[in-house]
Parts: sequence; structure tokens; C-alpha cells
Amino acid sequence: MNMNRIIVVAAMSICVTGCANGVEGVSAATTAAPASSSAAHVVEPNAHGVFFDRRPIVAELDRVARLSRPTAAALQRVPVVDAKGFGQPMTAMSIEVPAGWITRGGVEWDRNVECLAHNYATRWSAASPDGLHEVALMPRLSWQVRSHGIVPLNPCPAAPDASVHEYLVSLMHSARPGAREISYRDRPDIVAATQAGAQQGNGSNRIRHEAGELLIGYALNGQEMRETLIVDVNFSESQGTVQANAETAFALRAPDGLLDFAVADRMRQSMRMERAWGDQMLAWSGQRVAMLEQNQVASIQAWHQRRMSEISTAGILARGRIRQETIADLGRINNQIVASQSASSDRQQAAVVDMIQEVQPWRDPGSGQQVDLSIHYQHAWQLDDGRQFLTNDASLDPARDLGIGGHALQPVR
Repeated sequence: MNMNRIIVVAAMSICVTGCANGVEGVSAATTAAPASSSAAHVVEPNAHGVFFDRRPIVAELDRVARLSRPTAAALQRVPVVDAKGFGQPMTAMSIEVPAGWITRGGVEWDRNVECLAHNYATRWSAASPDGLHEVALMPRLSWQVRSHGIVPLNPCPAAPDASVHEYLVSLMHSARPGAREISYRDRPDIVAATQAGAQQGNGSNRIRHEAGELLIGYALNGQEMRETLIVDVNFSESQGTVQANAETAFALRAPDGLLDFAVADRMRQSMRMERAWGDQMLAWSGQRVAMLEQNQVASIQAWHQRRMSEISTAGILARGRIRQETIADLGRINNQIVASQSASSDRQQAAVVDMIQEVQPWRDPGSGQQVDLSIHYQHAWQLDDGRQFLTNDASLDPARDLGIGGHALQPVR
């Protein structure tokens, strides 16, 4: 459980039985702030519900985050493991992270995907014990740039991203839903390092290297975060079409004001692929390319034979196309249903987790920020003095009943 939620649950659990009924005499001295602000109370009961002040919690989280902030002097090398790729666990690569950080994930394989770059993906992260700082490696991706035309025999998907900046924004939306772009900068230093050891293409192929860094912001469990996303992409142009290949993306997250870009670069530059794993991966990739080429040749030959048959059976195939279009329409409908059910299942799973942790996420419609508050109250208000107020009274008017203005928060689920 995130440190933020631990403190919220601990603070609110003291007040659940008494505060929910507005009983006087329940201690309001639950304090999560450092000694310098000992007068600040987190929970304060009221006849209509309970006041909840996050500011001492935020101050404590800031203190903890500063203590766990990574430094270049405290890094150690850790493995990123491929558990199943070649019959036994192997170290695929290594990276330097702060000592004591908790790692998870590794290299994952899907050999059923025809786009070669997507057969394996690095999904790995390491986080500080308090969960406030995290470094992550995200899967590499390959796509055809849609605006330059599509090669039908190319198994890689089509996407609109025609620059590294556009790709980073797409990555932000997919990996960090709800995040916003704060700033972007090109990284010519990464481009120079990449070009030093890369082929520049031949007469029919032109390769363009781009690298960039995107700074994003979002709220995580009610705390404002900053994260830097760094990636390099090569765009290969041939006969008017463009193939894009993005390498493994690097990300470092920290509470707002504590993100160290120099440490981020130090960690990113420390990434090293293990030779033994790399050799096996390249050998397997070569075999995979040969197999795909054979399948494509067989497919073309089969298509040619079918096309010859179509000349004499146009009417039959016309009816067949109508049927296939109907099947395709049904397939799209089924896919939408499955996607909707999957999203609903994800929401239900998140709701179960929140129930276990006894917190409910609420969204401030004014600022867009999200906060975790006790699950034992049906209504939440953001008060003008910076506190929240939780109540089961649907008719509560903060200005009338509490003497403080405010606006209602919205439950996230």
C-alpha cells in the first residue's frame, strides 16, 4: 500500500466509529505532521460528519519523500530478468537504481505477434520503499506512420505519431491516463550517441533519428507528481512509407519539486544489455524473420491462385464479401462489448482494492486533482479553508451548517 494511503487509513480508522455518528469526545489529536506543526489535527469530529485536513499528511509525505530522494552516490546495479524467454531465467539487462529500492517485472514474451519488435517487451520498475519515487522501463514499439501510407504485408500496426514528441504524448496517455504535458525538449545528445553506432541507411532507405524528453504531471493518491519520460526513435523511410521504431522508454517519477533530472540521466545511461541474452535474442529474431518471410511468400502464392479463381466466380465471391462484412461488423461489436466488460472489470477490481484499504477516491471538479478519503462516508466536500468534510447527510450545506464555504467532490467510481 502506498505511504499516502497508509497515513490516510490510519488517521481515518481512529474516527470511524465515533465520527461517523458525530459523537463528541472522540479524540481529534490524530496528527501526521512533524513536531513543528503539532497543533494541526488531521481528523476533527462534528455533529454533521468529520473534518479531514490533508495538509499535515502532505507535509509528512514531503518530509519522507525528501529522505528517500535518490542520489547518484547511492546507486547500485540490479538485474532485469527474462524469466521464460529461452527456457530458463536469464538476466536480459541491468540498470543502476538506489540501494534498497523494490523491483518488480522484467522481460515478457508474446511469440504470437507477427510484428517482430513486439515479440518481447520490457515491463519493469523499481520503487523506493515508501512508494513515492519510482523508475520504470516501458516496452519498445514499432509502427507504420499512417500519414505516409501503409504497406499491407508489414505486420506492424499503423499509428499517427510522426515525431518523437508525438510518440511521447501518446505514451503519456496510454501509460499515465489523466496526466498532462508540462514541457518537452529534444535530446540531441542521445541522438548523437545513437548515431555513433547505428547504420544510416542505404540508397533506398533513409533513417532519421530523434530523441526527446517529456515532463508530465499528475496526481497520485492525492499527491502531485512529476515524471520525466525519455525515449529515442528512428524513422526509416523507403519508397514513400515510413517505419518507426521506438526503443525501451525510460521514466523517473517523484513528488513535485523532488525530481532530479541529473539522476534520471545517470540511471538511463547505466542501462546495459547482457551479451548472452542479446545473442540468443538476435538468433531467435533471425529465425523469426525467415519464418515470416516464408509465410508471406506462401500467402502471396495462395492469393494469386485465389485471384485466378475469382475471375470465374465473381458473383459467388460478391455474396461472400457481403457475408464477410457482416461478420466483421459483428466482430467489431463483440470487441466493443469485450472492451467495455474489461473496463468494467478493472473498475470493479479497483473498487475492491479501495474497499480493502478503506479509502474512496474523490475528484475535485475545480482543480481536477484526486484525493483518497474514508470509505465510510457517502458525501465529501472541499472546504474553502483547505480541509475536506465527510458526511452521510445528503442535505448538508457547508456555508449554512459549518459556517465555511466549499464545493462538493465527485466520487471517481
